[in-house]
Amino acid sequence: MIILNFIFGLFWIFCVLFFLAGLIYFVAHSSEETGLDEIGSVAAFFIFLAALSGIVVLLIYSRKKMYTSTIIDEKGIRYLNKFNDKIVKEFPWSSFSQKEDFVYVLESLQYDINSSTPTKSLFDQFYWPVLVNEKVEIHTDAFLGKHFFSMFYANRLELIRTFLLGVRHYKPGITIDPSIFANHYINPETYVIDYRKRRRIGIIGSLICVFVLAILYYWIVY
Repeated sequence: MIILNFIFGLFWIFCVLFFLAGLIYFVAHSSEETGLDEIGSVAAFFIFLAALSGIVVLLIYSRKKMYTSTIIDEKGIRYLNKFNDKIVKEFPWSSFSQKEDFVYVLESLQYDINSSTPTKSLFDQFYWPVLVNEKVEIHTDAFLGKHFFSMFYANRLELIRTFLLGVRHYKPGITIDPSIFANHYINPETYVIDYRKRRRIGIIGSLICVFVLAILYYWIVY
């Protein structure tokens, strides 16, 4: 989704330039020129400094973990950063493990591959145990990019279908939560995506949102 990704990438650049300009402004101008007293100017300076530092730290921390593309094929799953043409991480099908191989602290899950939707996210997260360096750990994946200029995939639903089909073909012993198929309009027998049902639900959801917003607007205005 080039346009959407480009907009979000520019948003991060705008944030950096905004806080950087704020720092320069408070350094170059006196408290009388800023319209704030001395304490307010110092407080504003440190707020801008903290925000800019946070973004820079995030960039440094995420630099080696950012990827733009998710590749799913007969080898497994690979995460590629096309900007430097490097494989960030990869999980062959042989590394996929079962829930019994991982010690859960709170409770054991019913299936090997599960999904849930975080409170502050519109996209569900998939998680399953994988063998990494002779140790089983939980891997999470939302089937989205992890790069400021490549966050959203136009073919996310097709990626999820390919992932499920790969598990069925290469790791038939791995169990999958049936709700994953239902939530993504995928037939668990044929692995065909029901685009018609998806569009119908999307249209109904949009109409409901418009209806609710119209009621709120009418209630507020009148």
